[in-house]
Amino acid sequence: MKRIIIALAVIVVLAAGGGIALSLNTNNGGAVLTASGAGHEVSRADVEENAKGHPFRDEEPDSVSCPSGLRAKEAASVQCTAVYKGRPKSMTISVTEVQDDQVTVDFAILDKSPKGEAGEKK
Repeated sequence: MKRIIIALAVIVVLAAGGGIALSLNTNNGGAVLTASGAGHEVSRADVEENAKGHPFRDEEPDSVSCPSGLRAKEAASVQCTAVYKGRPKSMTISVTEVQDDQVTVDFAILDKSPKGEAGEKK
C-alpha cells in the first residue's frame, strides 16, 4: 500500500508541474478475486470483469481493458484503461491482501484533465 501511495504522490507532483488537473478516485470499494493456475494469478478476464463494477464519479465504465492478469502477490498491480462515456481513464488495480487463492484488490482511477477543463462543459 505504501508503494501505491508513493507512486500516486509522484504522479500528482509531475502532473502539477505539467499543467494538468488530477482527480483520483480510490473510494469505490475493493473486491475479492480468485487466483488460479501455475502462475497463481487472477485471469485478465476476471480482472476486467470485476473492474467494470467500480464507478468513477457514480458512473460505471463502459469497458475496461488490461494488458494481463494480476499476480496473487501483495503490492502487485496492473495498469488498465477504463472507458467512461467514450473517454479513457487510467485505472490501477492493486493487490492489498492474499490468503490462499483469495486475492483482495483495490481500484484507483486517475483522471487527467487540462487545467480549466476539470468540470463538465454544458
